[in-house]
Amino acid sequence: MGAWGITVRQSDDGLDLLDTIVMEQLRKVNFAVFNVSEAITLLNQTIQEEIEQYKQKPPSKTTDFYISNSLMHNFTNAAILVAECLYDYYQTGELVVYDYVGELYDPIEYHIKNLVVTGNDLLSLLAELESVQSPEHWKYQGWASEEILRQWLKHIQSVQQTLKEHA
Repeated sequence: MGAWGITVRQSDDGLDLLDTIVMEQLRKVNFAVFNVSEAITLLNQTIQEEIEQYKQKPPSKTTDFYISNSLMHNFTNAAILVAECLYDYYQTGELVVYDYVGELYDPIEYHIKNLVVTGNDLLSLLAELESVQSPEHWKYQGWASEEILRQWLKHIQSVQQTLKEHA
């Protein structure tokens, strides 16, 4: 996994998933509102479509590995990403996202101040946050050192606590 931080928003996968939300959801509403249910549904559909495309390829160890270890992991990353977006919103009163447009892909910064989230959204995200804290979970096991794992757990627990306060 390419990454440069402990949050999903700082990982290559997370940035790709967030870009999908920006292009397919937020642009359509002129960055006026972040709808959690729609974001989760969009990401899950996008991941499922990519899995189906790979299943059309001739079977191989590489294809099977990519589906099971990359694409299937994106469902977890998508949930954590959306949870982190909520966390940022609850902490600051806005969600900051970037839209990369133009020939040079110059980022335009948007501050989204409206959020739509249901109790069911929060419950499903909280369940995923709880799940990844299990020592048996691939996400838990994926950190290079104990120190980074501790930082990540502290982050995940902070996200979890903030979402619980709003559930």
